[in-house]
Amino acid sequence: MLGLPWGMVLSLLPKRYRDRIPALAQADLRRGAIASGLAVALLCLGLFIVRYLAYIQYRVGDLGQRAIDRGAEGVLANRVVHFGMGAVATGEYLLHPLTLLLIYFAVEGAARFLAALVTEEITGTLPLYVVAWIEDRFSQARAERALGPRVPDIVEPMYSPDYDLRVFTCRRKRNWDRLITVSWQDQFYEVLDEQPGRPPHYFIYRLKKSPPGRILRTVHEYDPQEVMREELKQPGFLAWLGDVAQQKLAQIRPQREPPLPDIIDTIIGKEYQLQIASQRPKPEWSALATIEYQNDFFEVFEKRQGPSAYPYVYLLRKLPPGKIVRTVYRYSPDKSPAVEGGQRGEPGA
Repeated sequence: MLGLPWGMVLSLLPKRYRDRIPALAQADLRRGAIASGLAVALLCLGLFIVRYLAYIQYRVGDLGQRAIDRGAEGVLANRVVHFGMGAVATGEYLLHPLTLLLIYFAVEGAARFLAALVTEEITGTLPLYVVAWIEDRFSQARAERALGPRVPDIVEPMYSPDYDLRVFTCRRKRNWDRLITVSWQDQFYEVLDEQPGRPPHYFIYRLKKSPPGRILRTVHEYDPQEVMREELKQPGFLAWLGDVAQQKLAQIRPQREPPLPDIIDTIIGKEYQLQIASQRPKPEWSALATIEYQNDFFEVFEKRQGPSAYPYVYLLRKLPPGKIVRTVYRYSPDKSPAVEGGQRGEPGA
């Protein structure tokens, strides 16, 4: 019973608002859009005509009364004067703000009706699209502030069988997908995936060299400084209001983001076999420690300073045969290492 009226109401909304309503599946949006578009067009057209007849009668009578009050009633017998008064009244009526609104909504309703009838496209009303646009700009401004100030990207070459380049960036690269080819230092790369990072580089992209013969579609000339040149158009008042609200909420409910798991890379062709990037230091990993990972034993080959997202980088190599196994740390990338103190013997013994 309420399917058609509910569909008529929902068809007026932009898609982003319709998707938020769980009962959307119970409404026939196409029928609702046809009915609402036709109803709005006929209603606005009817009001336009009724108001015009009433306005033209009132305005012409008012102009005639003014002529009589000034003692010029003789001019009213002239047809040209009657035509002139009608033209003036019609022009005033067409320029009236309410008349312009009726004309717009009549045209919009007819367009929505035809779109739903012919192409089955559900189109909302323009005022609600304006509201959605303002909300979208506010959301973008809030997201931009939440990510903090922009910093240049960090590019890290890798020696891994899975990928060849890792890019740490402070902003999501929305156009980096499987269909884009990234050009960097005269080499073409394809984007494998996106991983979470830590401030200020919240996003990590893994890239692999494009194999010979791969079709190059959209080629992006990459520059680590390009993120600094991007500008986001922010509504001044909304940006200020959102910033104030965010600061107040941060004072009331301070939150601490949980650390992310370590990033483990398998290395081929080097003196070490594993590269582990972590957000937390591992003070127990020394030259005397043995790290057990996936049933293999490793020793710390070198410690390095990594990017700000993962500042602690450890290079591990497999324990040589015959070397004494000392304190063993069972390592898991998403857990604290468990310690087996005082183990001695051969690996795998």
